[in-house]
Amino acid sequence: METKQIITERVLAPTQISLADYVINPYRGCGFGCLYCYAQKNKNIRKQKIKNSLGVKINAPSVLEKELKNIRPRKILLGSTVECFQEIEKKYRITKKILDILLKKQIPCLILTKSSLIKEYLEIISQNKENEIYFTLNLASQKIINILEPGSSSLNSRLDTIKEIKTKKIKLRIHMGPFIPYLSNLPEILSLLPKKIKTFNVELYHAKMGNFNALIKKVGENLPEKKEQLLDVYRSQKKYSGYAQKLKKSILQLKQKRNSNFFYLAPDFRQYYLPTANYNYKLK
Repeated sequence: METKQIITERVLAPTQISLADYVINPYRGCGFGCLYCYAQKNKNIRKQKIKNSLGVKINAPSVLEKELKNIRPRKILLGSTVECFQEIEKKYRITKKILDILLKKQIPCLILTKSSLIKEYLEIISQNKENEIYFTLNLASQKIINILEPGSSSLNSRLDTIKEIKTKKIKLRIHMGPFIPYLSNLPEILSLLPKKIKTFNVELYHAKMGNFNALIKKVGENLPEKKEQLLDVYRSQKKYSGYAQKLKKSILQLKQKRNSNFFYLAPDFRQYYLPTANYNYKLK
C-alpha cells in the first residue's frame, strides 16, 4: 500500500458525536482492511480516493500545538475515521506526538482502537486519569477476523492488550461495533473477557454504511451458512427492527447475569448519522 505524506492545515475537527467536542485523525486510510469499515463512506476519503493508499499528516503535531493556543477542548476523540495505532505509526509516531501534547496540556482524550500497538502507549495514556479507551472486540473467532479484517491485530493479541489496559487502571469500554448479525456473538465475546471488565458498547451494524454488498459476497464465499441469515436481517425495516429488539433482550439478560453496564446503539435502518443516535444510551 502506497504511503503519502500530507501537509495538513487543520488537525482539530469539531464533531457532533456526543463522546467529545473535537476529533483528531492522524492518518488518512488504514492498513487493517476491515471489509465493513464505515470510513469508506466518509466524504473526505471518497473525494481523496485513498482506498489503496495511506496518508500521513506529517505536520499534525505542530499544527495541533498552534490550534491549542486558541482552543481548549473539553475532550478529544482520537480515531473517528482511522485507526491511530496501525502499523505505519511505528515509523512516523504521529499519534505518539499528539498524545504527548495532550498530556502536556492536560486535555483528556477518548481513543477508539482495535490495535494491540496501543500497548506501547499505555504509560502515557495512564498519566491523565480522564483518558478513556474504547477497545473494539466485535468478533470472537480468529477465522472470521482473518476473513473480514485481514490486516488487524489477532484475537489473542487484543485480549492481551485489554488485560494490560486494565492493569494500568485506564478507563475502558469494550466496543462491540459494528456488531454484525450472526457473525458477532455476544456470549462468546463476553466469555473471552475477564469478569472485572464491566462496561460494554454494542453498536449494531448499519448496512448502508458498512459496504454491505462486498460483505455479503465475502461471507458467501467463506461462510455460506451465514449468508442468508445476514441477508434476512437487512431485507426490510421490519426485519431489522425485529433483530434489534431481539439483540436488546439478549443484552439485558447478559447484563443481569454479568452485573455490568451496557450501552446500546441500533442505528436507524435508512440513515446512520441522525441526532437521535445516542452513543451513551445505557440499558437499564
